[in-house]
Amino acid sequence: MGAWFGTFFKESHYQVVICDRNKSVARTVARRRDLRFAEDQKRAIRSSQIIVLATPTQATRKILNQVSEFLAPESLVVEISSVKEPLRRILQRLRKRGVPILSIHPMFGPGAKTLKGRTVLATSIPSRNIHARRILSLFRKRGAKVILCSIKEHEALMSALLTLPHFLNLVMVNTLRVMRFDPDRLRELSGTTFRLQLLIAEAISQENIENEASIFIDNSQSMKVLQKYIRQCNAALSMLKKGKRNRIIRHLRSSRRFLERDRTFSTTYERFNAAVAMSAE
Repeated sequence: MGAWFGTFFKESHYQVVICDRNKSVARTVARRRDLRFAEDQKRAIRSSQIIVLATPTQATRKILNQVSEFLAPESLVVEISSVKEPLRRILQRLRKRGVPILSIHPMFGPGAKTLKGRTVLATSIPSRNIHARRILSLFRKRGAKVILCSIKEHEALMSALLTLPHFLNLVMVNTLRVMRFDPDRLRELSGTTFRLQLLIAEAISQENIENEASIFIDNSQSMKVLQKYIRQCNAALSMLKKGKRNRIIRHLRSSRRFLERDRTFSTTYERFNAAVAMSAE
């Protein structure tokens, strides 16, 4: 996401400098995206008005303290962690010291070509910082929805929106792995449902592994959701073992009634087939 934000701000006519502890990778990204690379991170921070931290949550917690010592007056720190609870105390501490921090969570990955139809969650917006207002305004102008929520609500939402689907993916992939299926053969023979499932699995597998681990471990709400999921798995498995056909059908109907509450449910099949067609290109 660091490279994505670098390109986004450059295209928005900002002068962008990138740095990373892995200097060779940062140099390569800077060269490919026509960005400036900073050897001296402290100097880059002092000379910048906006500092974007695109790092795993645990690294962000450490870096926030370091960065705050070198900030220029009227600057802004933007952190984009997908898990916020581990940052709560340090964010509160830095705000009391007068450090302006825009805490957001882009609900999309680095493959996003545009912001049209995308969502950006914000758990903290420094009201008097002109850079924060301009960035959020820029998101909106590019078509994104900016939604404000508390850290508590954010973590609860992410347990459903991130932890659960990523956990489902982890278990599915490892089931296929231990059963020694050939992924290429599965894709070759797959129907529409599995093809999309495999596409999602392979896309998730290319995300930052530290971020993936953080989604599971650092969100205090994750375990509650996953424990409920395991109970549902055990209940469904018990029905299958006992051949409780009528009970399974009732569960399937209940699931469908729940999904029908989604306003876009009536167009699901058309959108599903469109996604399958795109995945085959």
